[in-house]
Amino acid sequence: MKKLYILLIFLLSIGLWGCDDHEAGVYKGGDFVTFLNKTENKVIRENEDGITEIKIGVAKKSNTDRTFSVTVDAANTTAVEGQDYDFVNKNVTIPAGEFVGAIKVKGYYDNLTPEAVKLTLNLVADQSMLQEGTTTSVVVNLSRFFEITMDWLEGNWLAQDTKNGANDGDPYDMTIEQINGDTIAIGGLFGTPSVIKGIVSFDDSQIEIPVEQYVFTHNTLGPVYIFNVVGSSLKNEPIICDINYKGITTGSYGLLNDEMRGWFPYITIMTKEE
Repeated sequence: MKKLYILLIFLLSIGLWGCDDHEAGVYKGGDFVTFLNKTENKVIRENEDGITEIKIGVAKKSNTDRTFSVTVDAANTTAVEGQDYDFVNKNVTIPAGEFVGAIKVKGYYDNLTPEAVKLTLNLVADQSMLQEGTTTSVVVNLSRFFEITMDWLEGNWLAQDTKNGANDGDPYDMTIEQINGDTIAIGGLFGTPSVIKGIVSFDDSQIEIPVEQYVFTHNTLGPVYIFNVVGSSLKNEPIICDINYKGITTGSYGLLNDEMRGWFPYITIMTKEE
């Protein structure tokens, strides 16, 4: 049985830091080369070129061109060269006076599936340019775009509520039906007889659930509504649910009455019943 909680509202603050100009600060250390990201994700759509860029950067400019290369870490790779992908280039030249170059990999839509395969690349350079603490290995996840349609969304779903990453309660049945256009009726959330509205974004592979929709009436709490609740924080914005070929994962939510008492935070995982 799910436990009842009283919501404590906190303000969330997110610190963002970024710098577009490499030279805005003064770097006094030695030169080195590094991948700019630890992970690259490429979802390939039909009729696109399937090319992803893996950027490589150096700490300092040089007055000469510099060339670096990559090797495949076979032990940590599931993608098959010549089938899932090919290199457009395995060597990259960073021109004199520049900081960044790119390795390019071409993924093949026809051979990939919605479940990503992994290509792990290791950076090859003079030992003097490989510095501890930098990113000398990158994982490239390649997958085929999964087209979400209203026909696929509509129907019966098996749902599992989770709380803090662990299953909470037994699985139960839910339904999705189209109301009109991109608007759907989501039935049975949280094992209740509720029907709430969602708006599908096919381009973003998401469902947006407006908050403060009535869900059900509890025998002691009275009317209960759905809210966007992350941890113990109430967010005044829609609940965003992610859709992929495996199913639907809701954003974190709570079911609360007018006094902010109820059940939270929950994430519901839905799998399609064929």
